[in-house]
Amino acid sequence: MIELKTMFEIIGGMALLLYGIHILGVNLQKILGFRLEEILKKTNNNPIKGLAIGTGITSIVQSSGTTTIMLIGFLGAGLLSLKSAVPVMLGANIGGTITTQFASFQIGIYALPILTIGVLIHIFSIRKIYKNFGEALVGFSFLFLGMNFIFSGVHSLSFDLEVVGFIKSFTSSAVPSVLAAAVITLFLRSSSAVSIFVVALCATGIIEIKPALFLILGVNLGASLKIEYFALRKKSFLSRLALIHLLFNLSGLLVFSIFFEHFYQLTVMTSNDAARQVANAHTLYNIINALIFLPFVPFVARLVNKYISTEKIEKKKLFYLNRKLLYTPSVALNQANRAVVDMARVAYEMLENSRLIFFENKLELAKEVERMENDIDEMTEKISEYIVQISWQNMNKKDTMKLYSLMHITTDIEHLSDHLLVVSELLVEFKEKNIRFSEKGVRELTAIFGKLKIMQNLVIKSLKEDNLRLAYEIIKHENKVDEIVEKSHRNHMERLEKGICDFESGEYFTKLLNNLERIGDHSDNIAYAVVDRFRYK
Repeated sequence: MIELKTMFEIIGGMALLLYGIHILGVNLQKILGFRLEEILKKTNNNPIKGLAIGTGITSIVQSSGTTTIMLIGFLGAGLLSLKSAVPVMLGANIGGTITTQFASFQIGIYALPILTIGVLIHIFSIRKIYKNFGEALVGFSFLFLGMNFIFSGVHSLSFDLEVVGFIKSFTSSAVPSVLAAAVITLFLRSSSAVSIFVVALCATGIIEIKPALFLILGVNLGASLKIEYFALRKKSFLSRLALIHLLFNLSGLLVFSIFFEHFYQLTVMTSNDAARQVANAHTLYNIINALIFLPFVPFVARLVNKYISTEKIEKKKLFYLNRKLLYTPSVALNQANRAVVDMARVAYEMLENSRLIFFENKLELAKEVERMENDIDEMTEKISEYIVQISWQNMNKKDTMKLYSLMHITTDIEHLSDHLLVVSELLVEFKEKNIRFSEKGVRELTAIFGKLKIMQNLVIKSLKEDNLRLAYEIIKHENKVDEIVEKSHRNHMERLEKGICDFESGEYFTKLLNNLERIGDHSDNIAYAVVDRFRYK
């Protein structure tokens, strides 16, 4: 019978280890921030470079899941192809074994000194980045403390002959061992915790190296099942990566099962210490498997792209505003900018529908304009909330300027849509009352609508491309709109004095001019907000 103290040490140690990995990963993401994006961009479809980058990033943040989440953001934003993302993911598998390497050296004695340093840095630092560094060290110390408790609990467990006998009997067979390790990894959602437990079992002599290798194969399979589980729940770009990750580990499991004896001999040669042998096996499995799989990445990526569609995902409004990207602000800002571009497209459709109501008598489009205005209100709320959350992260000056720009642009598009709704309502009333404008008045409105369409097109392009030249083009067109509106007001007053226009039609004409001018003003504000992005230089 397992003693209660032993059980608490093992379970509590795993909880502490998992929490430590979480704190460490979150704070290192905050510290690295935009640098992670710059690093990931350097893959350039080079699989070896991608493999190295994935290994390096995951070794730092101590979580292959974190790296995978970043890759999803890049895939969703179109900044990284699946072909480029897969080698990074394979590297993340290798980097994720570093925690097991730490455990095999049993360096948990350094946990308390690291904890002390981390707490002191966090308490006495003023700058946010140093506080994050202090918290990262606290997470690192928790990771080591968790290892200490796990090893202590397993050591106590080694004296319970009944439990030891059951474990040895169960792990003597390959299939039950692999499946059990896979299920436990899926349940804990951490391959590190389970692999460290395996290292502890081997270090205390409860199991031999061969059963430990069966368990390590199961841990890697469980890591794939974990990602597949999240893919099924989230229905995101993770689906593609998850399938490739599963194929990667299933093929690896098949290869290593066939050549198991050779793998065993290679593992034994790496060290005389059993714990080190298990940790090395975990690392070797992922390195060898990645090198085998790497040449097939282009073919597999094409196959997965062909048969797994993201159309259903993309129909969900602003699906790409992923909160897990917030710790990489530059990536999150790209997603927020994408959302703002989508808002601008909706506003363009509102403008076009309003034009059709006036010139082609399509009054039924008024309801569509109203629906679009409600969509923009909803999008504004979501984007604003997301931008506020980004503002809490560490950012460089370039990203800070872009964040402020997006805040202003979001507000201006929302106000612009309000005026477009008023315009459509005025036009419907105007048409229903069978009121007519003079030919000159119609020509003036035609010119204004034409200019506003050009401006809205330029707004979309300048935001999408971050294009300073197009922003200045918008400003030039807005000045022209102001001139046309001013001239239209003068001409309108002359027509009223001459009796060409009556008071009622004149009232509608004036209201339309005022609202159309405000639409131009908000487009002008958006242009200046784009210009502001470049002031960090």
